[in-house]
Amino acid sequence: MSKILIISGPTATGKTSLAIKLAKKYNGQIISADSRQIYRGLDIGTGKDHPKNQTIHLIDIINPNQAFSSAEYRQLALEQINQIHSQGKLPIIVGGTGLYIDSLINPRHTFSIKPNFILRFILNHLSTPTLQSILKFLDSKTYNSLNHSDSLNPHRLIRKIEISLSLKNLKSEKTKLDNYLHISLTAPNDYLFPRIDQRIDQRLQAGLLSEIKSLLTQYNWSHPGLNTLAYKEFKPYFDKVSFVKGRSDEAERDFVLKSCIQRWRFDEHAYARRQKTWFKKIPGINFIDISKSDFNQQIDKLVANFLSS
Repeated sequence: MSKILIISGPTATGKTSLAIKLAKKYNGQIISADSRQIYRGLDIGTGKDHPKNQTIHLIDIINPNQAFSSAEYRQLALEQINQIHSQGKLPIIVGGTGLYIDSLINPRHTFSIKPNFILRFILNHLSTPTLQSILKFLDSKTYNSLNHSDSLNPHRLIRKIEISLSLKNLKSEKTKLDNYLHISLTAPNDYLFPRIDQRIDQRLQAGLLSEIKSLLTQYNWSHPGLNTLAYKEFKPYFDKVSFVKGRSDEAERDFVLKSCIQRWRFDEHAYARRQKTWFKKIPGINFIDISKSDFNQQIDKLVANFLSS
């Protein structure tokens, strides 16, 4: 498979800026791996502030009231990768959603296998001993790992067969990425959190509250798009559910708004910590500390060596 660059890391580490720079230098095209930027209309809160003339694939692909899985992301991303390769260009996957990236480089463990209702209809007509024999033939290791109860449960056996067949298809299609360089940007929390806070202030100044107000004319808080970071934290403010006795309406709104903003800061900090923990568990990553003065030189060397090898 042709080469691929992957740039991951927690929020506010400059992943997109780096990807744009590398795309210009190495004739690349960018594929987003961001579970928030997939939603149309969620622009300010998710940070779609890249240059207007810069194409980034897999953003703005669904409406805020639609659900979207890592399996669906994987399928679309693989299609984009193949298309970019066919144009003789370098795919650059960039984002902080670990599940999306993992679905590409480690599909056996992360790929979400949907029910195959036709297969289930057929298997439901078979006896339990026959199902046992099929699973034993397809995946003896899985069959031998079943406890006594599961080995006699036709529903469990059918699901195991379903998964086994799907994984075999994935393997035969060679859909696991293997020729890639994975760079993950990182930084100590005392360096990263002020960057996150600064970005929060910038997004508020850019009109996030007006964006949310507009979205609420079409969608509600239970929809996936609004039930996400940078949006869900402002539900109390827009619902006006928090009232403090003795305050004027204006003072009350200001109090609730400040509480929502502080909640957003805490949630973004927590999300960054989870992202750092997630990427530390993935083997083969080249971690680059953006708080170091020579981090750009480290990246340039890594990428140049990878592409020339």
